[in-house]
Amino acid sequence: MKANRLVLLAVGGVSVLALSGCAQSGGVAARVGDTTVPTSDVDLLTKVQCASLDKAAKDPSQGGQVQPVARATLRTVLVNALVDAEVNDQVASREHLTYDKSQLASAVQRYASTVSQAPKADRDRYRELIESILRGQLQAIGQIQDQFAGQQPSNDEVQKAIADFEAKMRTKVDVHVNPQYGPDKDGVAGAADPSLSLAVSSFAKHSRDALSATAQTDPTWVNGLPADQRCG
Repeated sequence: MKANRLVLLAVGGVSVLALSGCAQSGGVAARVGDTTVPTSDVDLLTKVQCASLDKAAKDPSQGGQVQPVARATLRTVLVNALVDAEVNDQVASREHLTYDKSQLASAVQRYASTVSQAPKADRDRYRELIESILRGQLQAIGQIQDQFAGQQPSNDEVQKAIADFEAKMRTKVDVHVNPQYGPDKDGVAGAADPSLSLAVSSFAKHSRDALSATAQTDPTWVNGLPADQRCG
């Protein structure tokens, strides 16, 4: 299978990752090795991408295709994306993993309109964050593309292969995620219940599920959330 098709599938996954949630207390979302993933980066992606999703939801030509999402649900996925990007960067530096720079430029260009919506003072940083996530996925693709030789894998198959690669990379770097994101022992956000108490009410259960990277959140519940707790 051609690498450029893998890139398109992977970028499709990243576009979902970036549509994430609300501000987190504390200044540190995660630590990867000696590097900090600041909450301010999570907030910046949130601010721009949620505004973009809200705008799309109001567009008659797109509104029917935009499904509202709880900010907390996708926030955990976004933290994982930023952590994976940093893990890949550190491992790539040590093990000399490569990527196609022209493919990276092309992938970043797909986000040009979203970048232009970021506050002027934040555009450079926003672009850097998107680029780092895409670069990490290209580095992953460089390692997994041989297993898809001669195949036409689905997006789910590509994303699973990338997720498996990321899990392997995480074993090579110390990762510590803010407990409020519900990380497991491997530092995967949303894999554990961050709550210290049992979710006994329906609202509490839905709230807990919204913090998970894997649980399916009730669409009706999401639609009932205040506007500042959902996107779209």
